[in-house]
Amino acid sequence: MNNNLWLQVNAVLGSLAVTVGLWLLIGALPIPIGIAMGIGLAILLAWKCPSIGYIWAICTLLLGVESMAWAMMQVTDLQKLGREPTMEEMENIFPAVILGLFSGVFWMTFAYGIYKRIQGPIIHHPFPVPASSSPPKKKSKKKKK
Repeated sequence: MNNNLWLQVNAVLGSLAVTVGLWLLIGALPIPIGIAMGIGLAILLAWKCPSIGYIWAICTLLLGVESMAWAMMQVTDLQKLGREPTMEEMENIFPAVILGLFSGVFWMTFAYGIYKRIQGPIIHHPFPVPASSSPPKKKSKKKKK
């Protein structure tokens, strides 16, 4: 029961983080839609994820996707400025795009790290271990007379 409670608490916290990220991405997310998406994601995470690690791997992956989408939205806003944007507009958009791409890569890498950690250690033996350390014996051939 206690483990299930922690799973649900982390599902709510993770869905809250993803919903706030989506609210920042869209800018004007209607409150009922945001609440519905947050509750729906929390229910889905609590229902389908077997552990807290899976919940946070999915949430950080979604945050990475949101960050990449934000950077792409900044690039499309650049096209709306016209044929040649001013240097001041470029100075405002360029750091936002770089920050969005950097944070997107960070969150996706973090999600992959969490995923690899919850999968468990992979033991890799590059060479097969021989059964004995002595070299194989040579067969001697005897001549028959």
